[in-house]
Amino acid sequence: MMRLADRSLDINKMIVIAVAFVLAATIPFYVPDAFVYLIGLTFLFIILAVSWDVMVGYTGQVNLGHTVFVGIGAYTAALLQVPSRFQGSSLEFLTSMPQPPIFISIIAGGVAAAIIGLGIGIITLRLKGYYFALVTAVLPLVFMQTTFVWSGIFGGEEGFSIGLERVLAETVVGRFYAAFIIMVISLAIMLYVVNSSLGLKFKAIREDQEAAEAAGIDTVKYKLVAFIISSFFGGIAGAAMIHYRITVSPDVYGIPLMLLIILATVIGGLGTIYGSIIGGFLIYLAKYWWLREIIDKVMQAVHLPINDEVILYIILIIIGVAMPGGVYQEIKKRIKR
Repeated sequence: MMRLADRSLDINKMIVIAVAFVLAATIPFYVPDAFVYLIGLTFLFIILAVSWDVMVGYTGQVNLGHTVFVGIGAYTAALLQVPSRFQGSSLEFLTSMPQPPIFISIIAGGVAAAIIGLGIGIITLRLKGYYFALVTAVLPLVFMQTTFVWSGIFGGEEGFSIGLERVLAETVVGRFYAAFIIMVISLAIMLYVVNSSLGLKFKAIREDQEAAEAAGIDTVKYKLVAFIISSFFGGIAGAAMIHYRITVSPDVYGIPLMLLIILATVIGGLGTIYGSIIGGFLIYLAKYWWLREIIDKVMQAVHLPINDEVILYIILIIIGVAMPGGVYQEIKKRIKR
């Protein structure tokens, strides 16, 4: 009976996923272009939430510096498309570098982030508990400073534009579908990883690192693998975002983006992938669309000093109390009942 119930649950899950993807793919047919643009960015944000979940939710290692890899991917792609930024610097020889196709610069952003992730991981992943979290929390601030120190290359506080001719697609709808395809490919790969034997080792480390080591699992090695995978897809999302919005600036390293990733993943449900997808979709749209309209109406009615971040943290507290496992786990429990 339990096997039949689990099989039925899996079939229902596949049906829900299929319906969700069909609805997502048809959004441009019934949503104004301004919101289509925002939803396309939401797809790329979902990659950030899920890639963070691969590290934190599946190995239990709290990485508070995920935006480092978003920024590295973003600036790598932007500089590949605008090599003239190196003019007048010690790297001036790079100005003659040919501009690669957009998909190559996106992959290059992911590879650059993975390489930096490898270096950072080798140094930091031997740390345990809060020490690892504290070290990674400082990293975005360090990398952000490079954009100010070498402002001639990175554009300083304002950043720089890569130009309309280097956008993902000429139309808003075209960009939407490009972002959708990038998201689907990225999610499919990450789902495959966490459901493979590699994912089982990640979970073993999360549940009991000492027991995993006693069972012969090289915990440092597999934490490093998870860190590299997480970094790679963070870089992919960052690079794709730059080609989507055509500008790059230090906000891709920012603490607000990191907090939004954490909110989305925790509210959706850590260690589930599907929870991060749900949380990423809901939180990003709530932040940049739904809550702004609600706040405007509340301010007009009662003049309360409130902003969207306050509401998001209130939602986090409510869900933390009412649904400790996140929205996705709560949905699964209710379906089983």
